[in-house]
Amino acid sequence: MAYVKIPATIYKTQEFTSGTTSWVAPSGVYSIDLLLVAGGGGAGGQTATSAQTGGGGGGQVVKKTISVVPGTSYSVVIGGGGAGGTTSGTQGSNGSNSSFGSLVTCGGGGGGGGSATRAGLAGTAGTNAFGGGNPGGRSDAAAGGAGNGGSGGGAASTGAVTSGAGGGANQPGESGSGATTISSLCVGGNGFFGFGAGGNGQCSNHTQAASNAVANSGNGGQGISGSAAVAGSNGGSGYCLISWVQ
Repeated sequence: MAYVKIPATIYKTQEFTSGTTSWVAPSGVYSIDLLLVAGGGGAGGQTATSAQTGGGGGGQVVKKTISVVPGTSYSVVIGGGGAGGTTSGTQGSNGSNSSFGSLVTCGGGGGGGGSATRAGLAGTAGTNAFGGGNPGGRSDAAAGGAGNGGSGGGAASTGAVTSGAGGGANQPGESGSGATTISSLCVGGNGFFGFGAGGNGQCSNHTQAASNAVANSGNGGQGISGSAAVAGSNGGSGYCLISWVQ
């Protein structure tokens, strides 16, 4: 009896974590599995008076199988996370887009910033299809608005209030509250496959220092709470993972 030797299947992966580079499709490879994550938005900053700032929105996440042409070079761009707002109480910056060839994922929106002397700012819209940052608190003891998917949460002004959480790649963040018995934070929206989660909003009953999102997570920066002038948390940078059968 003759035996036929079957070649072993070899799975290969390559990841990209920063900057702009390229990937060349190997000979005989006509499709790849692609995970592409954009940068998350930064949280809002606060002035030296008490306020709670909005969490940043998560970056868009795409996971799909795409066709490639052997020998063709594809550009890979990894978006950076958005910077947190300044001690002047400004909004956080949007995260930057990531791309593989012509496929683009879009950065999350920055969270609202503010101070106790004025209404909180709205979170900025993410550049993905969800978009649309909601308003921050407009008066004393007003709630912070929630972020939609990819959008930053609104900040809250003074009083026992909670700022809005950033939207994740998969769902909105929670809305802040104007109630006087707030003791828990507002949770950021979920991402996909462990990437692109929105940054949490904060309550006035505790102090939360700036906490930058993990690099290459695409997560939004966490909102902050306290009485000191603090720059907002930075969003997490993007990520790309390519898998194929050789």
